[in-house]
Amino acid sequence: MKNIEEKKMTLVDSGTGSRTRNQFFLQEGELPLFHVFQSLSTSENINIAIDVTRSYCLKAEADANQRVGMEFLYAYGFLDDLEQLIEKNLESDNPVNRQWGQLYKIIHLRRKRKLKTGEYLSLLNKLEADSVEIESLHMFLRVYAHFERKEFGRLSGYLDGLLENIHKIGDPMLRELFSVRMDEMLLTFHWKRNEMIIARKHGYRILQTTHCPRKKIDIHNTMALGYLFDSYHQAMEHALEAKRLANMTEDLTAIQGINNYTIPFIAAFHGRTAGISTPVESEAAHLALARGDIPTCISILSSFESLTPFQQYYLGKATSDLEMLEISYRRFISERSDHFFAKLPLLEMNKLNAVH
Repeated sequence: MKNIEEKKMTLVDSGTGSRTRNQFFLQEGELPLFHVFQSLSTSENINIAIDVTRSYCLKAEADANQRVGMEFLYAYGFLDDLEQLIEKNLESDNPVNRQWGQLYKIIHLRRKRKLKTGEYLSLLNKLEADSVEIESLHMFLRVYAHFERKEFGRLSGYLDGLLENIHKIGDPMLRELFSVRMDEMLLTFHWKRNEMIIARKHGYRILQTTHCPRKKIDIHNTMALGYLFDSYHQAMEHALEAKRLANMTEDLTAIQGINNYTIPFIAAFHGRTAGISTPVESEAAHLALARGDIPTCISILSSFESLTPFQQYYLGKATSDLEMLEISYRRFISERSDHFFAKLPLLEMNKLNAVH
């Protein structure tokens, strides 16, 4: 049930895009990145606007554009381009740019999964945070570390500082991109606290403001899971929209995640399993359970050396084992601070207790 990670996006270019790019780079001087993207996004296809701005980031000579360009490339998933711009910043004569380059190198390696949580935190502790922008990035990374460790409740200690810092940021592009980061964090924070009205507010705001297909895929996937208990149709609608976007951008990782985890999970919970399959054993067990094939469910899960809280819920439900369901519930709370998915074993315990 993890949020879906991205792969490098493939954006559509056209003759119109090439002409726009050539005309744009013939202009004298160097406009701020925000003005470039805003002017292009109102006059061009959004994919062309993103691609031209991407090129502009790599060609930028102004120190501020080189710095903000790293966040743009990160936000839109252009990780190979980001690596190039990081090196450009690290070689800059400006010490501020070199400082940003060091930090984005950590951010890039984390996104590429080349650094474990403890490793990037150790590197982060060696870097100073002497501006609101750098301090905000430090706080974002620390929150991501808590999320990776399933310590979802720890965000509250950073909220006031992040909100205050973001309001102080002068560059409108950076402020906008950081605000989307903030909404993503708040979506996850409130989702895991089972505060779904607030969580959805942040999710829909991201969908309305971001132009990044990768981000839209991830948010639709999260929203699909967030509607699990309320509406099969709304949950599946978000899952299918995430799949449509993933197919459009040829994001194989996302497609596999949606097909093998999200859709089977929602289908199994609601007992709408016709035509649904998955190669993932644990979710195959969940589907078997939903179809009433209890022996298959038990056989699959009994072969595992250890069980996640989700798998304990499946097995506890299959065997009507109240003790196992209670263990699953407590693990969701104590190990993951996850009050949303803790409802799975809790609902089943309530059903069993009502019968008895």
